[in-house]
This record gives sequence, structure tokens and C-alpha cells, in this order.
Amino acid sequence: MTIFNKVNTSCSKGAATAVTIIANGNRFVGDIEVTGKLQVDVLMEGSIRAENVMTIGSQGSINGRIRGHLVQVAGHFEGKIWCDDLVIFPTGEVTGQVHCRQMVVEKGDSFIGQREHWSAESEDNDVDAHQSSILLASIEP
Repeated sequence: MTIFNKVNTSCSKGAATAVTIIANGNRFVGDIEVTGKLQVDVLMEGSIRAENVMTIGSQGSINGRIRGHLVQVAGHFEGKIWCDDLVIFPTGEVTGQVHCRQMVVEKGDSFIGQREHWSAESEDNDVDAHQSSILLASIEP
């Protein structure tokens, strides 16, 4: 397991309540929503909504959609990402469409796809973002 601290990981919504780790050796299919930090070190297919820091570890591979505050990629991601900040580390690979305010691509990594500046207005015009929002809508008790 690897946790990175190269970017300011503070979240404007307050302190994280928990750290969720989906450990290597498992396979996860489905959708997940977390308010704390999330570390994914497995093969995963689905959608993730992370209000804090979401990290794909070097052993992690995700095919799907991510919506989050800070997304860090040291493993493999294929799909669509909507976030404030995206960091792709030297072992990271991102293939797909990225909507973010800031993006850091470190030497040695791989980014194949399209990047657009994320804003609430651009999300309003993105049918896939709406589908992701509906899919990951908060479930109220």
C-alpha cells in the first residue's frame, strides 16, 4: 500500500472521518461513495465518488468513473474523471476523458486522452456527468 503526500490534501468540507482501503488481492465491481480518504489497490470496475483524497495505488486498476476533490493515480485508470485536482505519478497511467481544474503529470507517467477544464457549468452540459451524478447520488436514510 502506498499513500502519497505531494499535494495539499486538505478538503474544504472538513476533516475526513475515515480512511477506506480496498486492498490488493481482491476484485471490486460496483459503485462506492466515501467521505474520507480512499485508497484503491485492486482491480475495480464501477463508479467512485470521493469527497476527499482518492488514490489509485501502484497495484490498482480502475475502469469506470471518478468524481472527487483530489485524485492521485499511481496505478492504471481508464474512463472518465471529474475532479478539482488530478496528479498522475511516474507509475501512473490514465486513459480517457478528464475534467479537472488542475492537472499534474509527472515525468515517466502516461496520459492518453482528452482533458477539459472542469467547472460547474461544464458539468451541467455533460450528459455523462449527469449520469454519474444520478448513479452516485447520496442515499438518504
